[in-house]
Amino acid sequence: MTSDTILSGMAISLLPQGRYTVEAILPPGQCPGHYDVKISDIERLKKADLIVSFSGMPFMDKAGVSDKRHISMDTGGRNWMSPDAYMHGLDVFATRLSEYFPEDADEIMKKKKEAITRIKECTDEIRQSIKKSGISGIPVIASSMQRDPLQWMGLRVVAEYGRLEAISAREIVRLVETGKNERVKIVVDNLQSGPDTGRGIAETIGASHVVLTNFPSEKGYLATLWENVETIVNAAMKK
Repeated sequence: MTSDTILSGMAISLLPQGRYTVEAILPPGQCPGHYDVKISDIERLKKADLIVSFSGMPFMDKAGVSDKRHISMDTGGRNWMSPDAYMHGLDVFATRLSEYFPEDADEIMKKKKEAITRIKECTDEIRQSIKKSGISGIPVIASSMQRDPLQWMGLRVVAEYGRLEAISAREIVRLVETGKNERVKIVVDNLQSGPDTGRGIAETIGASHVVLTNFPSEKGYLATLWENVETIVNAAMKK
C-alpha cells in the first residue's frame, strides 16, 4: 500500500509483475492535508505486507502506520511531478525496495533502469514540444505546489501562493500588482490544494487561468505530465 499515486506508480514500475499488488490510499484528485482516512483504508493498511508513504502526510499518521513494515520517503522539498525529482525518487525508492525485498533486488534495479530510460525518452520529446511551442520564459503566477514542474517546463514563475485559507488580502494585492507589472500570461492553480484559488487574480489581471494536477491520474505519470504540459501550452497560445 502506498500513500498516493506517485508512489504507487513507481512501485508498479519497479516490482516484478505477478509477485506483488500495489494500491494507493489517496485518490489523485484529493488534497493530502484534507483527506479523511476511512475505516476501509485502515483495514487495507493492516493487511499490507509493506506500506510506503511520503513523510509529513497527516492522513497516514492518523491511520496508525507500523514502523516495522513502513518505508517513509522524503521529497527533499521538491515536487516529484517534476521529471528530475521523479527520476531521483525512483532511484531512492528502488534502493529502499531492494533492501526490503532482497530476493528481488536484481529485478528491481533492472526495472529501475528501464523506467528511467522510458522517462528520459518521453521527457526529451516533451521538451522538444515545449521548444516548438515557444512558451519558454513566459511569466506566470502559480500555486507553490506547481513551481517545480513549471520551472522544468521553462516558464518564469514571478510569484507564488499557498492554500486559499492561508492567503491574506494584502497578499492578493501583491500578487495582482506583480501580475500587472510582469505582464503575467497565466495563473496556475494546483488541483489538490485548490482549483479556484488563483481564478480571481487571473480575472483581475486579464490572464488565463489553468489547473494542473500534483499527482498522476489513473493514466499514469507520463500521461499526466503530458496533459499538464498541454494545458500550459494551450493557455499560452490563447494570449
